[in-house]
Amino acid sequence: MAAIVSDIDGSRSATVGKAVIFVVWFALASTLCWSEVVWRDEVRALSFALQGENLLGMLRQVRGDGHPALWHILLRAGYSIGGSPIILKILALTIATISSYLLVFRLELPLPMMLLALFGNFSIFEYAAMSRNYGISMLFVFLIAVSWEKGKSNGILLGLLFALLANTNVHSVILIGGFFACWFFELVQQRQGSTSTDRRAFAASVAIATVGVILCILTVYPTFNDAAAIDLDGQNLVSLALGDIVAPGSNFMAFYPAFVLDLMRAHPTLYGIFVSLMSVLLYGSLLGLANRLPAMIASGLVLLGLCLLFTFVYPGGYRHQALWLVFTIAITALTSSSPLRTSGVAGNDAASRIARIGQLCFLILLSLQVISGFEKIYQTVITDTPLSRSKDFGAFMQSRPDLRDAIVIADPDYLVEPLPYYISNRTYLMREQRFGNTVRFTRNARLSLSLADILQTASHLRQSEGVPVVILLSQRLDQVAAPTSVLESYVWELSFTPENIFAFQDATSLLKRFGPTAGSDETFDAYLLK
Repeated sequence: MAAIVSDIDGSRSATVGKAVIFVVWFALASTLCWSEVVWRDEVRALSFALQGENLLGMLRQVRGDGHPALWHILLRAGYSIGGSPIILKILALTIATISSYLLVFRLELPLPMMLLALFGNFSIFEYAAMSRNYGISMLFVFLIAVSWEKGKSNGILLGLLFALLANTNVHSVILIGGFFACWFFELVQQRQGSTSTDRRAFAASVAIATVGVILCILTVYPTFNDAAAIDLDGQNLVSLALGDIVAPGSNFMAFYPAFVLDLMRAHPTLYGIFVSLMSVLLYGSLLGLANRLPAMIASGLVLLGLCLLFTFVYPGGYRHQALWLVFTIAITALTSSSPLRTSGVAGNDAASRIARIGQLCFLILLSLQVISGFEKIYQTVITDTPLSRSKDFGAFMQSRPDLRDAIVIADPDYLVEPLPYYISNRTYLMREQRFGNTVRFTRNARLSLSLADILQTASHLRQSEGVPVVILLSQRLDQVAAPTSVLESYVWELSFTPENIFAFQDATSLLKRFGPTAGSDETFDAYLLK
């Protein structure tokens, strides 16, 4: 009886401790969420979600942008209820809160891994404060882990979760492949233990997931953002693929805290050393699953798949790279109580020792994310340097009643994308020569502009629309001393001459110069056409 009471008390203490930890996380994540200034990629999704007269019309607009439609559907539904762009933050924080609840209370993880994952950059900022379609991937990945054993009984539940995961972002399709690899090799390990029912459940799940993947592909392709694709002309594709296998760390450098990245920029000779170190940590982390062979194979395949995607399709940012961390956390949890964990090599003492070393590597990786997370807390809450100056510009425009109806144009064009969150002014995209607030990164546009072209466009808009025109320029004209051209975005170019600068400054008045940003290029000088 005493032992039973002791177990109950211990369970209550553990639950209370987890509750306290969860509340601390929620306080941090909420503070970051409401302190963060939204930037263009966040608002771009909301702008797409609100296009079209109905859901079908919205889906037509979204097709080809490079993202599946699930996030846009949720945003449109939320906006229809509240009617405010603040739905971005509410939805992102709600999804992150559910994900973190699963991480703390439902996933079976070692306490150090759970704590480091909970307070890592991806959990408290990138997938919580940053309102994008990657946090929802974490939610579905954790739901899959929680539902794994029960879901394998008939395959339908897991298949539905896989189908939903496929429509969060393209990168998550690779995670689905990893889950199926784990499931397949579990069946292989069972050998005679697997039944026809198990195999039918696997097939049913694959079939349902395939429907989700097809929907993802039909939404994403063909893309109209053709300028964003990686140019592989003249590249040795085999050499690039081998490079991913030998040194995967080159594709996951965002796992380092900002101060390490700054050190590499200041001392480029250190880059190779840190790439090698990151590769060791990544491969070492795989060894943490050495006594759970299906999980190790699955995590390794996802790692390789993401590397190839980053190399051949689209470069990976932190939001993409962190999906591997989320997957590895989930695959660790779903196999921790599996009856197969002690089968195969699990009984090998050498494999167990290797697994402990690998787990240490993974904890080091997660520790780096915690450092990055505290960097985000310092940057977002303590310093006065925002991610974007869009909020400051919105406040300035609202303080000027004479600019209430002004049209805003910008170079680069994408500087107008975050503005709808703060102001309702119309925006005009110079390179595409149309009104709008979602840029198409296409080569079928004015790839080269001069300052004279910008001035001409502004003058035409004022004459045709009869309203003031505000011009945002990311380039500081007083810092241009000679004829020059600058590359912008993927393939855009902007040229200057002293004569153009003089004419532009003569025809406009400088409204305000906005200060530096931390983590984006969304700062600018604002001019008003006279």
